[in-house]
Formats: sequence, structure tokens, C-alpha cells
Amino acid sequence: MPADSSRKTILRRIRASTASLALLALAACATEGPPGVATSTSARPPLPPIERTPDELDEILRAPSSPGATPVAVNPNVLPGWSSDRQGQVIPALLNSCGVLTFQRMIAIGVEATPDDWFDVCIAAAGVPPDDDQAARRFFEQWFTPVKVATENGDTGRFTGYYEAQLRGSWKKTARYDVPIYGYPGRPNGGRLPARAQIARGALGKHAKPLLWVDSAFDAYVLEVQGSGRVHMEDGKVVGIGYAGQNGHRFVDLTQVLQRRGALPDRSFAGLKRYLDRLPAARRQAVMNLNPSYVFFRIRDGKDPVGAQGVPLTAGRSLAVDPRHVPLGALIWLHVPRGSGGDDVRRLVVAQDTGGAISGPVRGDVFWGTGDAARGRALATNAPGQYYMLVPKTHTILTQLAK
Repeated sequence: MPADSSRKTILRRIRASTASLALLALAACATEGPPGVATSTSARPPLPPIERTPDELDEILRAPSSPGATPVAVNPNVLPGWSSDRQGQVIPALLNSCGVLTFQRMIAIGVEATPDDWFDVCIAAAGVPPDDDQAARRFFEQWFTPVKVATENGDTGRFTGYYEAQLRGSWKKTARYDVPIYGYPGRPNGGRLPARAQIARGALGKHAKPLLWVDSAFDAYVLEVQGSGRVHMEDGKVVGIGYAGQNGHRFVDLTQVLQRRGALPDRSFAGLKRYLDRLPAARRQAVMNLNPSYVFFRIRDGKDPVGAQGVPLTAGRSLAVDPRHVPLGALIWLHVPRGSGGDDVRRLVVAQDTGGAISGPVRGDVFWGTGDAARGRALATNAPGQYYMLVPKTHTILTQLAK
């Protein structure tokens, strides 16, 4: 292991590669405790704390892996599409996560990985030339071992896509902008907050204040499902907002419920919007209340959306996972065969986010970015698939796998 002075010098190189001072502050918080409430400009409400602090996530990652997990190491060349993936695009996403991984332990398929296990890996990643796919592929083959994880329920699960929603809004409530986007009020004593129906009736009271107001209840609901968005304000500004917390109630997919009842021909947002638009306001709210889960947001300062790991998300290369089974920061080779209207998804991604609907060991949600193309790709990604986790080839990892 390098001396402390050399370690600090190398860490500076990793940090410079991320090109994000905000990321460094978040990484430091992983060892110093939960971040404080950030200050804001007079035009914006203050940022609430995120729902899970780095310490709380650390406790989740310490939990035992899913029952029946049987890791099997394979050669990278057997991964479907491995040699044709643009893996140079993954390096910036990995370096973003390195700002956290080199400070905070993680659990990979039941094997504990310490910051020391990631230190040399992240240094090597920082030396890969930008956009050099062949160099990136050599790096991943040199430093990682793909491991397929099969649970007692098999090795196939559902993979979907999400994107950054687009909304129209105002800082003040008006006749047009009358749908609130609430900041996170916190959970008293760790308990659940009111369900969606109660929140719609004003149950939050003074415990939560609207960050801003938007002109569409449907768009606000889509924002909750996607987890981040950009609000085009009445004054011409564009405000980025991101996930801050959830009320503790389980997520219910409205499209699935309504399709089962025969109200929708398919499980698409377009079909859901057409259905809700035909309903009077009270009936529309009653239908939305079928999903008791409610998501709260905070205004973000950076240009890009930030995931649960506390790092910026990378379009096409960030994956939302269930952190009880897949550690944040893990590299995942994803293989999702062609879904309805979509393409095969064969690519290397980094687990950097979570979501209320993402539950289970073989389940993921690919972040496709912002704009119409990203929206189309996200809606088309919905099919069963498999994944391999790339485990660092460090002494600690290899020793534990050999036991």
C-alpha cells in the first residue's frame, strides 16, 4: 500500500478526473457523517437532507446477500456483446463512483470490498484515455472478473428504463400552476408519512413546503416515477430537481392495475395519460391514489441529475438497483433481449441509483438521459434480462471467493 503522502497525491488525481467539486464533498461526507443542509440562493428554498445518508447506505450494504446466491465467475468474452460495447463511455461514470468507493466500503455478492480494494482500480481507471474503447476494454478485463449471480428464484428478472422528466412550473401557485412539488419533510422516528390520498387532502400540513408548482398532475406523477426532472419555469429559468425521499408506502404501478381492470390496452404512460385526461379531477385523483407511494424532491445545483450514491448519473451508463442486493458503485454487465419496440440492451453500466419500484436481486432501471430520444428509449426498455457483476481482482476479493 502506498505511503499516506503518496496516497493523498493519487487521490487528488482521481478527484481531478471526476471534474466535480461537489462530488468530492459528498465523498468526504461518507467518512465524516451525513451531509448538512445546504444553503441556497434567495430564489430557491433550502435543500432538505437526502432520505438515506452515506452511513445509512453503508449499513444496508453490510446486510447479508440474498438467500441462495451462487456466484459463478466467467471469462469476459462469454458476455453477450462484450467486444462491441462502447466501454470508453463507462470510464467517466466509474470515476464518479470512485469518489465514493475509495472512502466507503461496499458489499459485492456477499464479499466485502474495502476502499483499499478500489484504490488501485480507480487509479488505473483515471489513466484510461478518454473515449478509447479498446483501452477501456483492456482495463476492465485486467482489473475485474465477471460473476453471474443466480438466486433461488433463478437468474432472470425485469429491467426497465427511466429518464429525466420535463415539466412546466412556477415559484408561486397560480390558476395554471396548481400542483405542488413537495420538499422532503423527513420521517419522524423513522415511521411512515401519510399515504398519497392523505397528502392530497393536506395531511402534511406545515411539515412539508412546496419547492415549486407545476401545471400537470400527470407530469408530476411521471416525475415521481422517473425520480428526477427539469422544470421550465414561467420566468424562463430551467430548474433541476431530484429525488429526496419517499413516504414509506409501497409503490403500486397504476398502468399494471388499470390494465388488469381492462381500462388500459397496455402499460404505457401515453395510455395512462389518455385515460386520466378523460376523467374529472376528483376521479383522476382517486385513480392516482391507488398508488399510496409518494416521492419528495429537492432542487439540485448541478446540471446533471444525481443518483442515490451521491454522484451524477450518466446517460445509458447508470443503473438503478435495489441496494439490499446490489451495492451502489458496482459494475454490471447488463443483457436485456429485445423488448416490445426496443433494442437489445448489452452494455456495461454502474449501479448508482435506487428507486421505489426497484426491488429484488435481479431487477434494474437504466437511466437513458433527458430529451425525447431518452424518453423513447426509456419507455421501450421493459423486458426480462440477466446481469453479471464485475468484481475487482484484488487480493481481498480473490481470497474470500476462494473460501
